[in-house]
Amino acid sequence: FPPSLPGDLISSPASSFDPEPLGPARLPRVALKANQVGQVVLYGVPIVSLVIDSIERLCLAQISNTLLKSYSYNEIHNRRVALGITCVQCTPVQLEILRRAGAMPISSRRCGMITKREAERLCKSFLGENSPPKLPDNFAFDVSHECAWGSRGSFIPARYNSSRAKCIKCAYCSMYFSPNKFIFHSHRTPESKYTQPDAANFNSWRRHLKLSERTPPQELAYAWEDVKAMFNGGSRKRTAPSSSHKSARSFPVIPV
Repeated sequence: FPPSLPGDLISSPASSFDPEPLGPARLPRVALKANQVGQVVLYGVPIVSLVIDSIERLCLAQISNTLLKSYSYNEIHNRRVALGITCVQCTPVQLEILRRAGAMPISSRRCGMITKREAERLCKSFLGENSPPKLPDNFAFDVSHECAWGSRGSFIPARYNSSRAKCIKCAYCSMYFSPNKFIFHSHRTPESKYTQPDAANFNSWRRHLKLSERTPPQELAYAWEDVKAMFNGGSRKRTAPSSSHKSARSFPVIPV
């Protein structure tokens, strides 16, 4: 694949990457104000947003009571944790703002807020088709974990066709593991430091397994999030990751 930007391999339409035609200059983006109230439409449902620490966040309780009302609290909580989504708790002042905006009932005592991207991921995991990102057949994510002595390997999406698929090739011993087993596989190296692993919770791999590149391109990070969302909940159909060979742009391919 020729070296270029890694954008077109994600499921966005190709037209979204076309240069914009010449026209009137864009107005400067207005800075978000603290506790500014807004509205974001998810799957056709308006959700109240609030600016917290310069980031627009959505009310998780409102999402749960509208878009995800068919699912239990435990289902939503477990899915959120599995996707690595962390809630930011409102202050009393912010909670009162949400009450007045109609996002929370008067009797509510707390509210967790998540970003728009996180809300989209959470809702898609329940309501969407959960189609895998389009990646070349020989593409692999360079991943690592720090459980026990830690390890590093290549996560191969083309092999990830079920929750127990052996799709990770260890960089040290070249053995293949499923994601939930790989976090319990480690190698002691001179620079490694022992970290006490969690209890035997195989579903926690999504929290512990991370891209080795700490600041990856946004498109690569989103593709990794989409891959982690697959087979997360026990009721998904087994879908082989699709491939794309037509695009001139591509992610870097890691030999495996």
